[in-house]
Amino acid sequence: MKTKLMDNLYMAWAIASKDIVDALKNRATRTNILVMVGIVVFFSWYSNVRPWDKKIDTVVYDKGSTSLGFDVPELADGYTFEFYEASSMQEMKHTMVYKGEGLAMGIVLPGDFDQAFEAGGELTLDGYVLWVHRSKVTEWEALYSEKFTELLGRQVRVEIGGNIVTPPPDAQSTSTNFTLLLAIFMMAFMVVPHLMLEEQHTKTLDALLVSPASAGQVVMGKALAGLFYVGLAGGLSFALNWAYVTDWGLALVAFLVTVLFAIGSGLALGSFLNSAQQLNIWGLVINFFLLFPALIALDPLLPEVMRAVFSWLPTTALAKMFQFSFSTGVTPAQLWTNLAIALGWAGLGFAAVVWKVRRSDK
Repeated sequence: MKTKLMDNLYMAWAIASKDIVDALKNRATRTNILVMVGIVVFFSWYSNVRPWDKKIDTVVYDKGSTSLGFDVPELADGYTFEFYEASSMQEMKHTMVYKGEGLAMGIVLPGDFDQAFEAGGELTLDGYVLWVHRSKVTEWEALYSEKFTELLGRQVRVEIGGNIVTPPPDAQSTSTNFTLLLAIFMMAFMVVPHLMLEEQHTKTLDALLVSPASAGQVVMGKALAGLFYVGLAGGLSFALNWAYVTDWGLALVAFLVTVLFAIGSGLALGSFLNSAQQLNIWGLVINFFLLFPALIALDPLLPEVMRAVFSWLPTTALAKMFQFSFSTGVTPAQLWTNLAIALGWAGLGFAAVVWKVRRSDK
């Protein structure tokens, strides 16, 4: 059995290595790879860095109903505040997680804030940040202390420490899970289908099938070649968004299953279509119908009927798995249900490709 497994892997790698080299020689493929890398880097930079964004969105929980009103002036260096009120600590954290892409900062005003403000001297405020900014705690303590000092006209020290707010597994707290899916599927549909389509056009698939390679080995080889390219785009996107991850084991599982399904889908598309024109059209259509549910599946305003239907779709399951890896408190039932759905669809995709390749041998 071990010898047979090694023979299968050797044959699959021989096919994959040839496809990888041939694809890199293709100018269109090289262009697609560079475009995808550029898109991934741009979206990460635009979403996370944004050096021009100087608006400080802050949720404020006031324990003592202070009489001090917060105006929203523009500070000396262009920074502005926008405040959102919360009536409890729970509401403050909920608002931070669920407000659009999430509000980065929460501030708790102590019950004796008015007295401390009137007495002069330094004010100490407890700050809270979203989990994605946990590596910036020291930097943000200094920034917010400086900005609140300027805003209030008193020396202010904002202390964050370990006050990190992490979303629950059912929260659509960020679109990063969709960004990861987008990078993986775009690369998969731009490159992987051509691995099968080229074989049809050049008639080399027939030559492969009369060689010692089996249909399964051919598909495995194509999948390994696809893994090289899809892993490049998806891995880069993953690396650029590392700060969102709270469970690396779960994140790796979600990444590998997503890549597996995307490659299977791309190979199926290239197996059943006959031209690049058809591929371009159907690739866009299928990509839309795969990714759109993943974009809105966790929206709390989504009707229950649509939520129930979308829950059986592979990309919805994959988006949830990524979201689980960005959160805390996921249950085994949530994890295994979505993993089973995603793996089931991936298996169907590869089974369809093997079936089509075997038919080509007849």
